[in-house]
Amino acid sequence: MMEFLAELSSWEIYAIVCGLLGTAGVLLGAIARRKFAMAASLLPLIAIAMTTPVTERIVIPYLTQRYPVVFANKELPKKIDQQITLKKIDLTDRIYSYFYDLDLDDDWFDAPLVKSAQISDLCDFLLPKFDSGEASLANYIYQFKGKDYSFSVDSSDCS
Repeated sequence: MMEFLAELSSWEIYAIVCGLLGTAGVLLGAIARRKFAMAASLLPLIAIAMTTPVTERIVIPYLTQRYPVVFANKELPKKIDQQITLKKIDLTDRIYSYFYDLDLDDDWFDAPLVKSAQISDLCDFLLPKFDSGEASLANYIYQFKGKDYSFSVDSSDCS
């Protein structure tokens, strides 16, 4: 159920939270109406007004932490620069895989050279994931002219 919620667009998440809070407000208002006459109309409005803070401070942070890949893929494809587009991120068995498309006119691409040039930044990003046990390996797969070029980074690359 929660992964289904994480896959929805932001406005759909807000709508579901609003519906749930509104329903809770109506039910609580009906129960509290016996003691406070205004409760039946006031509590649903208060509950609906809480939609934005509850969604932004509780629901979305929870879903982002629990399903980081789902949220990361919502923003893809994403141009990294004029020649590189991040197409997809996958997480399987603690192995992150990043899939890129290259739009280049020549055959200069060299995966080991790219790895050595980027290893410091990659390790800054990946080391917390390795240390926490969230990831054991990260694969970077570049597709260029119908061929795949790849390299991997693990914790030993970052020591």
